[in-house]
Amino acid sequence: MPLPASCIRHTHRRAAIHAALSATLGVALAFTATSTLAQDAASYPDKPVKIVVPFPPGGAADMFARLVALKLSDAWGGKAVIIDNKPGAGGVIGTDVAAKSPADGSTLLMVTIGHAVNPFMYAKLPYDTRSDLVPVGVVAQVPSVVVTGPALKGKTLKDLLAAAKDKPETLQYASSGVGTTSHVGAALIESMAGAHMLHVPYKGAAPALQDVMGDRVALSVDIITSSMPLIKSGKLNGVAITSAKRSPKLPDVPTIAEAGIPGFEFMSWYMLLAPAKTPSAVLEKLNAELRRMATAPDFRQRIEDTGGEVASMTLKESNDYLNAEFVRWAKVVKDRNLKAE
Repeated sequence: MPLPASCIRHTHRRAAIHAALSATLGVALAFTATSTLAQDAASYPDKPVKIVVPFPPGGAADMFARLVALKLSDAWGGKAVIIDNKPGAGGVIGTDVAAKSPADGSTLLMVTIGHAVNPFMYAKLPYDTRSDLVPVGVVAQVPSVVVTGPALKGKTLKDLLAAAKDKPETLQYASSGVGTTSHVGAALIESMAGAHMLHVPYKGAAPALQDVMGDRVALSVDIITSSMPLIKSGKLNGVAITSAKRSPKLPDVPTIAEAGIPGFEFMSWYMLLAPAKTPSAVLEKLNAELRRMATAPDFRQRIEDTGGEVASMTLKESNDYLNAEFVRWAKVVKDRNLKAE
């Protein structure tokens, strides 16, 4: 039996009212969300900010974190930005602390290449590298140098690789630990050159370089920040640098591409991360501050004095960069069968 016309009109009117209310509610919710995000950014930071450094004090990650902390504090009118060193397990301990911290922008994390290597080297991690943390921005990129001790003075990279190919796993290289920049940098050389060296891990760069200087280990692929003073003083020989171009700090040291591995490029990077659910407006505000400090002459000079280069990337560019590093190091770890003990 057909409904009376009055009922049909009433039904249509009720549907129209419901649709109008839904649309109004949707606009209100969207406005509230936008207002909340804007408020998050406007009031941030409303308490001290902590940058976790998952390495001991004194290294490049610690140094860059302190530079960033100083600049952020200045930009925020002197509000506290604290460095919290949480070393251990190749950066895993400090990273776990940051990953499980409140996602409100009060805790940040300074990482380097090991962050992109560890998911593939460790059988299990206490956090999900990709879903528990997100990029804030890339701070700096720093090349490494293949260095040898006095006994190998005058030897070129071609000489070293020839020896490694002639007698696999007899030429030793020192690293500052499993999964560190010096470890994976050497592994990348092996992978691209088809050579096999013997890895000798140490607890830090200082003891590793000490044994290279004492000719107890043949070489190391050390970050320029720590190796440059030793090369300039004659205690180490700079064999080749891992950047695509020669460094103005070590102009006489050829690139690895020039020295025998075409297309080789390896730069250690230093990136600021935050817990994954940190409000997007806060991430944008932090990223804007990083890009602003990258243009400051004093900040650039401090980075360049270490042999590094200032990086400036948007949130999207930083995310794309990190994803590309995950892909790159997954392949190297698999090719070289690298495992964390």
